[in-house]
Amino acid sequence: MRSHRVAAGLSQERLAERARLSLRGISDLERGARRSPRLETVRMLSDALNLSQEDRVLFFRVARSLADGQQPQANESLSKPVPSSLPVPPTSLVGRVHEIATIVELLDGASPRLITLTGPGGVGKTRLAQEAAAVVATAFPDGVCLVALASVADHSLVVSATADALGVRETPGVSLRAALERFLRSKRLLLVLDNFEHVLPAAPGVAVLLSTCSGLKVLTTSRVPLRVQGERQVPVSPLGVPGTGRQLSLADVARTEAVQLFVARVQDVRPDFALNRENVEAIVEMCRRLDGLPLALELAAVRVKVLTPHALLRRLERSLPLLTGGAQDLPTRHQALRATIAWSYDLLSPEEQVIFRRLAVFVGGWTLEAAEAVVAPVGALDIFEGLSSLVDQSLVQLVEGLGGEPRYLMLETLREFAVERLDDCGEADDLGRRHADYCLGLAEAGSANLADAAQSDWRAQLRAEQGNIRTALAWLRDRELTHDGLRLATALGGFWNMHGTNAEGRAWMEAFLTPTATTELTAGERVAAMRWTGALAGLEGDRVTAEARLRESLALARRVGDKRGIYTTLGAIAQALLHGGEVGGSTALFDEGIALAREHGDRRETANLLANLAYALGLQGDLTRAETLAAESLALARSYGATRGFEATIAMMFQGWLAIMGGADDLAEERFKAAFALSRELDAKAVQSATLAGLAEVALSRGQVDEAAARYREGLVLGWEGDLPLSVVANLQGLVRVATSQGELARAARLAGALETFGDVIRALPGTVVRKYEADVAHLRLTLGEDAFTAESGLGRTFGPAEIVAEALAVDERFLPPLDT
Repeated sequence: MRSHRVAAGLSQERLAERARLSLRGISDLERGARRSPRLETVRMLSDALNLSQEDRVLFFRVARSLADGQQPQANESLSKPVPSSLPVPPTSLVGRVHEIATIVELLDGASPRLITLTGPGGVGKTRLAQEAAAVVATAFPDGVCLVALASVADHSLVVSATADALGVRETPGVSLRAALERFLRSKRLLLVLDNFEHVLPAAPGVAVLLSTCSGLKVLTTSRVPLRVQGERQVPVSPLGVPGTGRQLSLADVARTEAVQLFVARVQDVRPDFALNRENVEAIVEMCRRLDGLPLALELAAVRVKVLTPHALLRRLERSLPLLTGGAQDLPTRHQALRATIAWSYDLLSPEEQVIFRRLAVFVGGWTLEAAEAVVAPVGALDIFEGLSSLVDQSLVQLVEGLGGEPRYLMLETLREFAVERLDDCGEADDLGRRHADYCLGLAEAGSANLADAAQSDWRAQLRAEQGNIRTALAWLRDRELTHDGLRLATALGGFWNMHGTNAEGRAWMEAFLTPTATTELTAGERVAAMRWTGALAGLEGDRVTAEARLRESLALARRVGDKRGIYTTLGAIAQALLHGGEVGGSTALFDEGIALAREHGDRRETANLLANLAYALGLQGDLTRAETLAAESLALARSYGATRGFEATIAMMFQGWLAIMGGADDLAEERFKAAFALSRELDAKAVQSATLAGLAEVALSRGQVDEAAARYREGLVLGWEGDLPLSVVANLQGLVRVATSQGELARAARLAGALETFGDVIRALPGTVVRKYEADVAHLRLTLGEDAFTAESGLGRTFGPAEIVAEALAVDERFLPPLDT
């Protein structure tokens, strides 16, 4: 401490005055006479010394070492800092001494390993989590990693956001979730997941990580708890405000956390500002009125640049009754925060107010391009200038988006207020319409580009805008605008299919496919809508609905002479038959579709149908023609620039399966690895799952049982997440064989029984694989005994989807990754 004091040019007396400690206390600490300073004392000293974030962390570490009876090294420094992605805070944390102590104590212990800071918006959870993480950073030799989830629009993207933050990259043959687990398994690391409340379905995935990675600890911030096993909740309350029961001295007021924060933030914009007898009464009343909420205090403090505290209080007092009068059922602290937001809103120029409230139509963030398309210029103020002003006033956040481009976010607390103002001004319907039109244009352009070399960029954009797209779909559904709703849903059909969110896509399609909607559509639009509804139903395993919708689509396409509709629907029907195990019925349809696609000059669809027909012919034993068609499919895809596109990916995947059928394991492995790498780029879950099953088959044929089991499990999770029956079956049958070879006979029998619930889907797998599976089940039945096999397999036939996957993974069903819904 002495070195920091001398470096700051302070005497002991001056430091004591700044830190509000006794001179004797400072002297005792420097001489070592007092060896266990309280955390509050350490906080006051680090603030008084104006330490940097790194020095502040070291200061706390040394103090905690002394408190624990450890002797810090004489040369202890931060010359070897642990890896950390924590941002350098622009301002020092005010108060929160006891909260920091509580969180630090929890993070120091062996348990809990999942700590959630809960509290309302604006209470300071994020800043508190970052400070606590910085204090304990050196206890985690592999570092501290912050994952900011505010800009993550969908819970299914939490894994990729976490992997990105940690620098975990995709590798051939390994799912991103598995790669993340593998990376963390040997690490002693603290993961800070910030703003978890809007991705709550991902909470079980956090529990899975904790169950498999013993050195991992997780600190989350959320308005609501995660509610998973082992979670410890730490409620975060507003800052303390001056009491009302007795006369307070100026010194008493100055020690109050809310007042300290308010004064500190005022001094950020007015360095000469100080708490004194003239302004203390107004500041105390302001802190009370705002209930000590940090966000409210900071929004108010920035206005002292142009207003005195008394004038500020008068304006705030006028705002409070206006807002809280209509919201008496809200907690007092929420009323105060909303009043402060209202007051900040009132201080905006009329043009800025318009832009602010219109931005509330976006969910999960927006780009400058989106804001310009939806919000539109207001008077002389263009959108960029308006956004810049709102960022300066802390009403909008600026983050890095795709490709390093700027992306904007609005805290949910602020957005809720903006939505109310949008409704009050009668602009909600107009903005909803423009927002839906923007999403429709984006989806239709993306759908068109999914066929060419730019598909990865478009898919990334579609993923980033999922919050906005879902909002647009819901807006169109709620207003019974079924025509545009079907257009938007149909444009997203390929995205949902490749992304593995078939259930969600089908639900939206069915919601819009009403008799009224179909009469408003053009014939071509009806053909496409019914085709995608049927195709998504088929991928979910609902063959009755799939066949009905697809046959209806085909009949209409033939009736109106829609050639593209005919061959794309023929392909969809053939794929539904193939995935259902009816291989023989699919080949003629594929052949007819290919002929029409060639005639129409549609190289993309020709390549797609050729690859599927190649696989079907392979299943029938015609490997020579199958290999020729697969090679033609790949060459065709490359000819129109889709070397790394979807058609090239499935062609290589099917080449891998054809190699399996022909006994060429090395070639199969090469093709599967190439297909897996591309499918990860495209986020095509069905292909990822199928290629993992193929790689597992290769490993199992080589006697590499553990590797095969790992790949089957990874593939099964992807099939589960994407609601893909064929993918589940392909990996599940392999796990039956693995369990049998490892002597887990009862579990193998239960999984074999569960597999029977999928009907003939297994017939869509190569005959060589099916024969191996049937041979292993026969051996299993003989080894286990008929009675025991019947009992265990009968139990497996009663399992629901979650129970099947939990049994296969040998994990508690509560810890399964969340479904994409």
